[in-house]
Amino acid sequence: MFAFRPIEISSDWDKLVAFHRDTFCLSYGSDEKFSEPAYREIMRDRLETFPQGQMMVLDGAAVAGQVELAIRECQGRRFGYVSLFYLAPAWRGQGLGRELTDFAETCFAAHGLDEYRLRVAAMNEQAVRFYERQGFEQVGCERGERLVWIMRKGLPRSR
Repeated sequence: MFAFRPIEISSDWDKLVAFHRDTFCLSYGSDEKFSEPAYREIMRDRLETFPQGQMMVLDGAAVAGQVELAIRECQGRRFGYVSLFYLAPAWRGQGLGRELTDFAETCFAAHGLDEYRLRVAAMNEQAVRFYERQGFEQVGCERGERLVWIMRKGLPRSR
């Protein structure tokens, strides 16, 4: 069972960068568009606005991954948003990602939200299958350089 601890930019920076570079490669085929300075600013903002959603995922003393969550609003409706679910390669494909979705659902429900959303690159087929198994449904897409699915999952009211 994973433990979650708050991200500390100063001590976690190298892991954060490595995880995001890997995410870019999985999602877009390359990390060439990853910008370390831009990501540092994004993380500072996320840690200020929703610190309880920015977590390192621990398996004992080992850092197994990372979670980045946010609360967003669109047309007067608030919902949870997953900026990143990440597990390092050694922890993938073992059903452990469910612990990340459980963490997010508990966090979002504690804030009175009844759904959450995420974006996933269509080419990241392993992630798309995982989200579908977890009960997410595709509700839209974005077409840019790569096709990206927008997915959502409802949350039970009493969690």
